[in-house]
Amino acid sequence: MKRPQNTILLFYSPLVSDTVHMDICFLINQLAPGGAPRLLLDIAKYVEDKREYSITVCYVEGDDALATAFRDVGASVVSFNADFKFDPRALYRLYRFFSSNSFDIVHAHLPYSQILARLGTLNGDSTTILSTQHDFPRRYHPVTRTLERLTRGRDDATIAVSKAVEQSFRDQSPLFGKPATWETIYNGVDVSSFAKAVEQTDERALRDSHGIPQTADVILSVGRFTPPKAQSDLIHSMETVRSTHPNAHLVLVGWGPLRDELKSLVESRELTDRVSIVGPADPVEPYYAIGDVFALSSVSESFGIVLVEAMAAGLPVVSTDIPGANEVVKNGETGYLVSPSSPSELAEAISRVFKSDEPYGTRGYERALSTFDIERTAELHLSLYEELC
Repeated sequence: MKRPQNTILLFYSPLVSDTVHMDICFLINQLAPGGAPRLLLDIAKYVEDKREYSITVCYVEGDDALATAFRDVGASVVSFNADFKFDPRALYRLYRFFSSNSFDIVHAHLPYSQILARLGTLNGDSTTILSTQHDFPRRYHPVTRTLERLTRGRDDATIAVSKAVEQSFRDQSPLFGKPATWETIYNGVDVSSFAKAVEQTDERALRDSHGIPQTADVILSVGRFTPPKAQSDLIHSMETVRSTHPNAHLVLVGWGPLRDELKSLVESRELTDRVSIVGPADPVEPYYAIGDVFALSSVSESFGIVLVEAMAAGLPVVSTDIPGANEVVKNGETGYLVSPSSPSELAEAISRVFKSDEPYGTRGYERALSTFDIERTAELHLSLYEELC
């Protein structure tokens, strides 16, 4: 692989490549500690000792919080240092980079980076272009959605994080070129490591730090405080849950623009002694340790990695029955699926789990380990790379 020109890079730490036979480049918007960057980091960790692979992680702009973590596992990290979307200086740097460097696979994540990867490699060699779709197209900005569809014909293959996401894109074929080969590869979690971190938590100290009674039965929910997550439905459900289960306590872990609105709702419903909004958490594993049941109230979810985390922690799960999430949770086996936007159904299912002796958590852990473990996710990616090359 030709090495990058130093003039366009913020970071580059080459791997020893004597035995490398596949050079893989990930392109993503930024390296914030979100779902897609963490997935790439988990894959990079998995291939750290596989000397036949070399990984370069390129990001376009913004948060670089995970850059050091990528370098620590042997990946090279490249920034195009954009100041805003479609910054022409950054686009030129990207074009120069892909004109000067050869990769076997360029794997782009999120529509903005997919557009750039497809156009930025036009002047390069016969690089294989691969995209992962992490969300439904209807949730993208109209301009981004149109440009993604216009350039999608450049893909040699496209990965969806759920069957629901795959179907939503299949319903909108590319405007130019032939449809790419589609694969659904579920996001993964290092299940055994996640479970170990949960087990090592000092639950008593964590409860005390947030004023959560030691005797409380905790309903845990993790996610951004945004309209699609609909945490307000969970708060409303607590009015019913507390009447049937007096020890129940809802813990909301997350961040986002609706935090103050959710806090106001808790106060207006006089639930301050029943609901704790603890904000963002890194690491998040300790909060799963204090949970007795996990609840997801989303009205839209492309996959739901928190559901896998909950099952890895051995928690029963109550989730809304929506595309993406219902591919993770097995109704009646690992927990329950309920109608979206229905606080009453959430409350009934949560109460049912509290009263049941069914081993939902054990079944959930087994399902997470067999279907959603990061080793399986990484191996499916590597197998696809080998097939395409």
